[in-house]
Amino acid sequence: MGPLRIMRQGLGRGGVKGMNLLPWPKDIISWKDGANTLFISVPFSWFMDKARRMASYHNGPVLIGGPGTMTRQSCPGYEPIALYNRDATFTTRGCPNRCPFCAVPILEGDFYELPNFRPAPIICDNNLLAASKKHIKKVVKMSRKFESVDFNQGLDARRFTPGIADELGKLKCKIRFAFDHASMESKVADAVALCKKRATKNIGVYVLIGFNDTPEDAIFRLELVRSWGIWPNPMRYQPLDAKKKNDYVAPGWTDAELKRMSRYYSRLRYIEHIPYKDFSIEKTEQGELFHERAGRGREE
Repeated sequence: MGPLRIMRQGLGRGGVKGMNLLPWPKDIISWKDGANTLFISVPFSWFMDKARRMASYHNGPVLIGGPGTMTRQSCPGYEPIALYNRDATFTTRGCPNRCPFCAVPILEGDFYELPNFRPAPIICDNNLLAASKKHIKKVVKMSRKFESVDFNQGLDARRFTPGIADELGKLKCKIRFAFDHASMESKVADAVALCKKRATKNIGVYVLIGFNDTPEDAIFRLELVRSWGIWPNPMRYQPLDAKKKNDYVAPGWTDAELKRMSRYYSRLRYIEHIPYKDFSIEKTEQGELFHERAGRGREE
């Protein structure tokens, strides 16, 4: 196997406040091996047409994989997540929850622990807390050498116990929870309170919007997270076979409201002085301007 030539199509913002972590690519990555095989890793389904075009230009064997293919695959000899970001790793794969909006059951199947995972400071497990206590203790022990650790996927609040909080609290870390539906309110609230008390105050909450909810329900959850002193991370629902990002509009929603809500709650650190009801977006040649509808203030 010859030296790899990694082609990154685009880099997005990375890292976490207080943590010096590498950025994530927001696009396809590709690489070649010594046999001139082109490997194309597709993170999202809306990049599949681009991947096929890339493959058509290559004079040699091509292998297309990644979550965007919506098929379960392996890539012998490579660890694609490490090529995306060497600070990232998996210690388990799969998830027992099988949520209807999630691709993990299709891509990874049943939950299982990886006995020989590569330690790294960004832990991307889809449901780490479904693992055994022995495995979680091993993850914490092998992560203590890092200055900080980011539990990057939303932890299952229903599985966040005092024992788990104490174990993860042995690390300097950021813990993220998932708040996918209003029925999870008490579980997420309890997990956040427990986390603050016994693990870390560096907490994030992913809030799914535009899936089996209403704008009013989504705002309730987003504002509830905000009331806990946490900037929520709105996650606009994307169908598993989406050909274009943000193209789907759920019943009861409009595309404008989904965009407005996503923009506002993703930028609270800059515009939290503007109430959501007064927030609007103005498009200009220079980009988007966010401001109060009454025109009292404006921020880029």
